[in-house]
Amino acid sequence: MKKIKLLSLSALLFAALGTGTISYADEKTKDEGWDVPNIALGNGLDESEKAKTNEILTKDLDKVPELKGTDVTKNNQFIVDGNDLVKYVTDVPEFTANSKAYSSALITRTKSGTGVNVEIVTPENITARTEAMYRSAAITSGVYDAYIRIASVRTMDGSGALAGIYKIYDEVDPAADGNDQKSRDEKREVAQEQMKVVSSIDEANQDKKDYSSENVLVMLADIQLELQKMNKKLDEMSQENKQQEVGKVVDKQIEKNGLTDVITPEQKTEIVNNMVSFTGTDAMTDSEMTKQLSGFKDDIMKNGKEFKDNLLSDENVEKAKTGISGVWQSIKDFFSNLFN
Repeated sequence: MKKIKLLSLSALLFAALGTGTISYADEKTKDEGWDVPNIALGNGLDESEKAKTNEILTKDLDKVPELKGTDVTKNNQFIVDGNDLVKYVTDVPEFTANSKAYSSALITRTKSGTGVNVEIVTPENITARTEAMYRSAAITSGVYDAYIRIASVRTMDGSGALAGIYKIYDEVDPAADGNDQKSRDEKREVAQEQMKVVSSIDEANQDKKDYSSENVLVMLADIQLELQKMNKKLDEMSQENKQQEVGKVVDKQIEKNGLTDVITPEQKTEIVNNMVSFTGTDAMTDSEMTKQLSGFKDDIMKNGKEFKDNLLSDENVEKAKTGISGVWQSIKDFFSNLFN
């Protein structure tokens, strides 16, 4: 989360869609690429499930504010299979070429500056990935300014939809050359490593009422943004010194985001290694990624469905009274930042 295109669907699909026109991937003209929504369906779905998934993904697209001016009466279609899961969803090593994909995705580009917005329209059927996770993975991998809709008619982890997002991006907007593809691959690998460590932290803290993966994703965005500011300094360091410097940034952000009691030493090491990998990509000098990460972080902190202000939890306030772990300074910094 290789390139098998959807050639046709049965008459049942046409009947189910009714009001829309499908522009098949192998028939689309170049200028249709981002002008219409693009849909990636899991290859494990039978024809009736594909029709139902299409119906769910395309329902009321004309009412989505971000899609104003987009022709939502047509769409391009792609199929995600086991090869795509192996290629794109590297945080799940169990996938093979014979694996089936079921969760599906719709993506269309939006106006510059709108950021990445994700809507899971079947939340009861996506068990392992949240809207914030999809947003974070998309931005870190280099997908900017997009509206993404996720759906599944079966209860699944959501990997097929993630592979679909990446596949659509490669199919509709192919890499210009080998260097461009290398850049994409490197950033996607960082994104998938991040999803792996977030899932690990999630699993270890699922029973804690004051925990949310959104807080972890905000922390990761903070780390990436701080590392971007240090790009020139890091670029001149040896690998060993870079590892140490990134470690300091990770330590700082773990404490700042109130996650000291959430992230284990082993998980911290994974985060440090992931962020060292991040410093080796061209994302470090990508000003657009800076904007997208900043917008994502700010939006999650203000409007996140699961975001929790760990800095102001009863436990941390109690710690602050006794001056433990620099939490009091973190709280003061938190309030100071509200007015900056």
